[in-house]
Amino acid sequence: MTHEPGTTVRPQDDGTLRWGVLGATSYIATHLMPAIAATDGCALTAVASRPGRAAAAAELGRPFGAAAHRDYAALLADPAIDAVYIPLPNTDHVEWTLRALEAGKHVLVEKPMAMDEDGCARIEKAAEAASRTVMEAFMYRFHPQQRRAAEILASGEIGELRVVRASFAYRIESGSGNIRLDPDLGGGATWDVGCYAVDAPLLFFGRAPRRVRARFSSRPGLAVETSAVATMDFGEGRSAVVDYSIDYGPRAAYELQGTRGTVMVRNAWAMSGEDGVVTVLTHDGVREETVPAADHYQLQVEAFARAVRDGVPAPMPLSDSRRTARVGSALVASAAAGGAAVNTADDASGAL
Repeated sequence: MTHEPGTTVRPQDDGTLRWGVLGATSYIATHLMPAIAATDGCALTAVASRPGRAAAAAELGRPFGAAAHRDYAALLADPAIDAVYIPLPNTDHVEWTLRALEAGKHVLVEKPMAMDEDGCARIEKAAEAASRTVMEAFMYRFHPQQRRAAEILASGEIGELRVVRASFAYRIESGSGNIRLDPDLGGGATWDVGCYAVDAPLLFFGRAPRRVRARFSSRPGLAVETSAVATMDFGEGRSAVVDYSIDYGPRAAYELQGTRGTVMVRNAWAMSGEDGVVTVLTHDGVREETVPAADHYQLQVEAFARAVRDGVPAPMPLSDSRRTARVGSALVASAAAGGAAVNTADDASGAL
């Protein structure tokens, strides 16, 4: 939340929230741009790409009626833009989020918001000063199957939560030119797919762990970590075991192990045409619940737009973003120290 509860921050003119996208790619054009365009009260107004890709940006924005700016700074200078989505390389998230806030824009920024907690703190301070909303984009949180898993946990059916197991992975081919393989752009598995593996246990335990241990491995010929296995100690017999990778997959699964049973979500990345499936295992047997298909990208945009319009807390609070960045940094430090335990401060956080 970046402005006082109850304070209404309204978009311009007719009430439409006008969006700009910094960094037009085919993936963004497939998932985020349609989500913005399909959301009531939102319009995709402009796109911008890095120098030399203006024609490509224009082509991607054309189906949505979006204008193409020559560069990111030009888009931020456009007074017709109320909010921006930032899916740039990880190393650029803090800089361009701060610049967007200085330009008076609300910001939905791809995960990771920052690669350390200090970056998140700088963004939070700037958002407060600008009275603008900033939210880290964790689209998987907005799929109804995650809410259903949380409801089952809260009901007490599986008892007290003791262990979270999370596995998130997909393969990126060597030589593909993917920015996630470039260490100079914040590449590696941890700050990409690892963000989901970290977020799941933090979300369901509702706090940061006391300490973490991690082991990284790298595919031959690459200068970034491509797979990881980590453990998190939440104290009082509570823990998490996670793995994440850009060597294998696809996989986006987690389990909530309670004292009397387990809740399993087999595909946390279920896309708009796929039903979610939540499996519950207790001494009474096994049941599967089908959660109707939903576009979690659009649900994320809708939730962000409500926060902007109504002055309500963003559903992915900045305290959660700080926590995720802190734990991600600790995993990197642990792996660098050969898997040694690294302490992580505990904090309060938002709930699903």
